[in-house]
Amino acid sequence: MNEADLRSALHRKLRLDKDRMRVEVGPAVPGLLVFHAYDPKDSRSNATGVYDGDLHFDFDENVSLVLKALGYGEREVDPKVVAGAIGKLEGNPGTPFLTDFAIEQSGNPAVMTLPQVVSVDGQQVVEYWNMTSRRPFWRSRVLRKSDGTFEVRQELPGGR
Repeated sequence: MNEADLRSALHRKLRLDKDRMRVEVGPAVPGLLVFHAYDPKDSRSNATGVYDGDLHFDFDENVSLVLKALGYGEREVDPKVVAGAIGKLEGNPGTPFLTDFAIEQSGNPAVMTLPQVVSVDGQQVVEYWNMTSRRPFWRSRVLRKSDGTFEVRQELPGGR
């Protein structure tokens, strides 16, 4: 499974033009490609999802696929990988803040931090900041619930 396979699947399923299609692949996740694909000449052609041989576009399903593949909640996972993958899916596509430079140039260094593990209600969760071209930045926290399912909680600065 590689980007060429993903491009072929996107062309078949969504009829994205093979020559104009742009594909941005997220961080490495075992057995999956997290992606955003679009045709720069067609503003309606915008797809964010996961590819594992099949295309998946549902956010909740994709969160589960990605976090299970990473072993999130069962072992330590790099917060930047979680933020990069879930953050891309979250904003359709989101642009998670993964570097100090990004925070300084496009964010708010007084409020924002790099992806990190924090304690929420006694549980270790990944926290990161995200934004889209359509929405100002927000904080996300990725939790693994006691029943093994996952939740992404979003909060605007100031707790809104």
